[in-house]
Amino acid sequence: MKTILFGKKTSELNIGKFQQVVDLLYKYSSKVFVSKDTYNAVSNEILFPETVNIIQQASEIEGYADFLISIGGDGTFLDSLSAVKSSGLPILGINTGRLGFLSSVNIEKAEEAFILLKNREYCIEKRMLLHLKQNLIAEGNYALNDICIQRICGSGSMITIDVTVNKEYMNTYWCDGLIIATPTGSTAYSLGCGGPIIVPNAEVFVLTPIASHSLTVRPVIIPSDSEIEIKVSSRNKQFLLSLDSSSEVVDTEKTITITKASFSINTVLLKNQSFYKTIRQKLMWGLDRRKS
Repeated sequence: MKTILFGKKTSELNIGKFQQVVDLLYKYSSKVFVSKDTYNAVSNEILFPETVNIIQQASEIEGYADFLISIGGDGTFLDSLSAVKSSGLPILGINTGRLGFLSSVNIEKAEEAFILLKNREYCIEKRMLLHLKQNLIAEGNYALNDICIQRICGSGSMITIDVTVNKEYMNTYWCDGLIIATPTGSTAYSLGCGGPIIVPNAEVFVLTPIASHSLTVRPVIIPSDSEIEIKVSSRNKQFLLSLDSSSEVVDTEKTITITKASFSINTVLLKNQSFYKTIRQKLMWGLDRRKS
């Protein structure tokens, strides 16, 4: 199998674990490519072979490899989308961090994961993306987890968010912000704000308010073929718009339009993996603390 290595250097990066995955990747891959940004970030601390195949541009990956291997946490996994884009290249996340819903393979299971990949004991799970119609963020118009509208930090006052779904007025939110999440993103920020957990293959979005001023306002699930239009009002005439880990301050005169993207991201689901098993393990469902 041919693989592309993607990772980044963070304050929490464990170099020893990163090296372990790199060594295993070269052991089980017939050919390894390394993204240019990854190589530049870690080459001073990670031992690579004398000859390294560098992927210079994201546009080069199509047809080069069978899988992209993301080493790190969910943030690294999300950043790898800028390389994959609409190529359809499947992503497998090796988790060297803490929780890790997207980077679902623990570092201790990395070798087992690469063996399963090589033996084709896996399936492909498609994950939908959100598409922001307006060009407001330099990093791109797509989000795997969520699109968030929030008040500017330190402003001290709520924002008003008018939401229309398929040209029909739905609600006005008086709050600190609003999360529009995919099923994938339902276990991220939305979950922390009281949103529901949604299985990955459900064709829905969830709108989850952040610190709503009205106690009767609750998360709402809508079909993924909906068009969501958002207008924000704020005392300081600006708000923060985030697509996954990318964000930009936007003037309130701008209207936000969100739809389902025309393409999806392919993620690798290994043999014996499942979404229900993942949430049981990550969220410790069914664990009886009284027995400890």
